[in-house]
Amino acid sequence: MKRNVIYIGMLLMGTIAASGCSKVLDKRNLSAISDDLVWNDENYAAAFLNKLYLDNLPSWDINVSSHSDEASPEAGNQAILYGQLISTSIDEWHYAQIRSINLAIANLEKSSLPLETKNSFKAQAMVLRAWRYFEMVRLYGGVPLVLRPQELSEDLYLKRASTSECISAIVADLDFAEANLPWHWSGLDEGRFTKAVAQALKGRVLLYFASPQFNPNEDQGRWAESYQANKQAKEELAAEGYGLYESYADLWFDEMNREVIFVKRFQEPSVVHSWDASTRPLSEAQNFSGANHPTWDMVLAYPMATGVSIDDPNSGYDPIYYWKNRDPRFAATIAHNGALWELSGKSGRKQWTYEGAEANAPTLSGFYCRKAVNESYEPFFTERSSTDWIELRYAEVLLNFAESAAETGRLDEAYDVLKQIRHRAGIAPGNGQAYGLKPGMSKAELIAAIMLERKLEFAFEGKRYWDLRRRKLFDQELNGKRRKGLLPKLKVSSAQFDQVKDQFDIDTQYHLYFEDEVINVDRVFDINFRDNYYFYAIPNRHLESNSNLEQTIGWDGGTFDPLK
Repeated sequence: MKRNVIYIGMLLMGTIAASGCSKVLDKRNLSAISDDLVWNDENYAAAFLNKLYLDNLPSWDINVSSHSDEASPEAGNQAILYGQLISTSIDEWHYAQIRSINLAIANLEKSSLPLETKNSFKAQAMVLRAWRYFEMVRLYGGVPLVLRPQELSEDLYLKRASTSECISAIVADLDFAEANLPWHWSGLDEGRFTKAVAQALKGRVLLYFASPQFNPNEDQGRWAESYQANKQAKEELAAEGYGLYESYADLWFDEMNREVIFVKRFQEPSVVHSWDASTRPLSEAQNFSGANHPTWDMVLAYPMATGVSIDDPNSGYDPIYYWKNRDPRFAATIAHNGALWELSGKSGRKQWTYEGAEANAPTLSGFYCRKAVNESYEPFFTERSSTDWIELRYAEVLLNFAESAAETGRLDEAYDVLKQIRHRAGIAPGNGQAYGLKPGMSKAELIAAIMLERKLEFAFEGKRYWDLRRRKLFDQELNGKRRKGLLPKLKVSSAQFDQVKDQFDIDTQYHLYFEDEVINVDRVFDINFRDNYYFYAIPNRHLESNSNLEQTIGWDGGTFDPLK
């Protein structure tokens, strides 16, 4: 059963109902709850904490895939990829939320609640604070560091802390959380933060801090810290029952399985999202569509079922029947022209994307994303989805570890992880149990293999854009290019095809009826992710309200160095 979010208002209603028979003059002011009552009562304190979860947990993002080579540019802010940002474009300034978190932490420290309860609540709030600061630091570098509620009487115009100071504060919050949280929750508490969340998130934070975006001089001390943190997370989480879930395709639907670590839970009708509607074709959705259309570039990235690249002349790849014998993650993620996709519970339904097949809002890339799309939903429920958002799963812990291992020269350890990931994906082990991996890769080759594995494993999970940023790969992989799509065209008339459509065998007859044309989905501009975008500008409205804030180097008037 999913954890139901408890609102303070709901608890208030219960309090009012219970006191309905008492004398009016004996009642407290029912329009407010005093601080003493909130923080010295476990139920009220838990309600405040639940509201913090609701306000701060990461969730489904229908735009982020179009900020990379995953998806076509129908949705999202394409100014990022086209080099058209201005200093006001990226505005994620979470200090209102951080103040609420700080108030909770400060009041819990003074609370009369049992120490174990108090520390557990504080630890959960600290994970939220660490998350909010991490969100800002990965965008801007160092930001003002506020770790307690500010009073109006004090100086509110704080300077930006160094990036290193911010990372240290984030890690300190996560260390406290690790020491004061359980490994698992049960029942209605399932989904709350655990030691596993604290360890895994710390591993991610230190991986970012060691990556080229933050570490252009390749400080090996940072990679060593990342390796140790991710090694601890990998081993201790495994000892506590976390691990790769058996089914890659089902891990989004078999909720709270052993792979899930950092999660936002949803429950229709109260807490819902519209990922399914935004991602499905409009004919099987409601009120939304047009997001997460996979590019031809993304389709070509998947290896064969043997794990061998399609570029290998001995791979057996067929450019006409391009979907056949591919990495099983392909079929779990990509819906192509003629693919069996039984949306809305329609038995035998096939997805047609050929020119003229979709009357309204056709996919411009020729593909749809299948990941985390619940086939059983009728259109009404596609904008009321209750599929949980998994921000961090055990596969990421493994790949964070593998990257850190490779960067510190432990190539065999990185190889082992790639084999585990590919084994779960369903790739054939092949001769020597290599899962299609090239033997004897250099450090650079192995890191490239890890980045490809991340691209495939986490497709449409909001990771690719951030990986390109932290590894500073936009110039190498995307700049000067245009993303591609595939436009299938009928070789016969629509009327002729309609006569055979129901009996059409896609795996043997495709070439008889279709001819595919590679097209540009970036129709006007080449991709031009600028070098100063690796640390975005602090928006002008924040600079104008705080005279002590420095703008980031690389932007107009910028003097703040995000690499310190």
